[in-house]
Amino acid sequence: MTHLNDTMSTSLLTTHKKNAHLTKEERVMIATLKSQGLSNRAIGRQLGVNHQTINNELNRGTVRQLRRQKSNGKIYEYSYYIYSYEAGQATYLEHHRHSGRRRLYYSSKQFLRLADQLMLGEFDDHHYSPQAVIYKARDLMNDGTLIPKSVVTLYQWINEGVLRTSNLDLFEKPKRKHHQTHPQAKRCLGPNIAQRPQTADQRSEIGHWELDTVQGQKNGNDSVVLVMTDRLSRVNITSKIAGKTAHAVNQFFINLRQKMGTDAYYRIFKTITSDNGSEFSELTQVHDHVFYADPYSPWERGSNEINNRFLRKEITKGEAINNYSSAQIIATNDWMNHYPRAMFNGHSSMDIYRKAFYQEISQLHQPIINWSVLFI
Repeated sequence: MTHLNDTMSTSLLTTHKKNAHLTKEERVMIATLKSQGLSNRAIGRQLGVNHQTINNELNRGTVRQLRRQKSNGKIYEYSYYIYSYEAGQATYLEHHRHSGRRRLYYSSKQFLRLADQLMLGEFDDHHYSPQAVIYKARDLMNDGTLIPKSVVTLYQWINEGVLRTSNLDLFEKPKRKHHQTHPQAKRCLGPNIAQRPQTADQRSEIGHWELDTVQGQKNGNDSVVLVMTDRLSRVNITSKIAGKTAHAVNQFFINLRQKMGTDAYYRIFKTITSDNGSEFSELTQVHDHVFYADPYSPWERGSNEINNRFLRKEITKGEAINNYSSAQIIATNDWMNHYPRAMFNGHSSMDIYRKAFYQEISQLHQPIINWSVLFI
């Protein structure tokens, strides 16, 4: 029989890392060397491990085999024992699975049920992200020790198949896109974003809004949803308007100013930043402080873009906005504004906006504005 060293270099047999467990490849080597009659000590030297490690592995992976032999019309069975690297690897993996501290999910059945209901839309017909699930569970469950401390743990449970929820069911997986350069065919419709006040850029106060529209069917006959996002709190204002036209957008702001009064209107809407869509081309006619993002630069209105993706979970892309009532859109917006946010340590955008609003009003010693009219 050809010796293993004739077909396999010694360097491949002595690469075992100190204090590391045996690998599947090393178990294959053990089986091959053992079949050639090498002793445990000789195999240990070849692999660079202690002979007792080889002895333990042989005990772990030795299995009983049957040999059948026919003689004079009778079948005789003889048993013998042989080391199987498959059996050794399977036993090792089983022991490793049960080693260490007992996994939290074994005692967190209540949390697992709640997490699935929240992420799959079975709790309140809305789909929650894993981070939001943890925040909601802290409010809904009495025993906080059954809730994972980190969202990473919940993602691991999803990947391991512990929950009914799979990665395909998740609210949104993180995506990174490289900003592509485009020929600057478009031009800014008005004052550029670079001229915006520093307080808006730094998100140091409420009242600086990003603006966009969400379309359903692009046939010219469908309504659109106007979406405004406060840069500090990320609170959202949404309204169903007649169409994607400058007249429809301007009419929304005219009606809002009439409802609130000019003074209150400009306290709430200090600046507005939009893209260069045609529906915003006449916005400077109805608002004094409008700024336009650079062409092909949606990240300059990043908060608005993220909230639009939120909205798309409820308003399906391609489906007519006319199929949704104003009440449905308001209800969706209310859910978004009260959604627990990781950036606010589990608080909602409405929590942040409300606190900042009353703090600002108290410092200015101004009368209370009925800002709740914005969200109904």
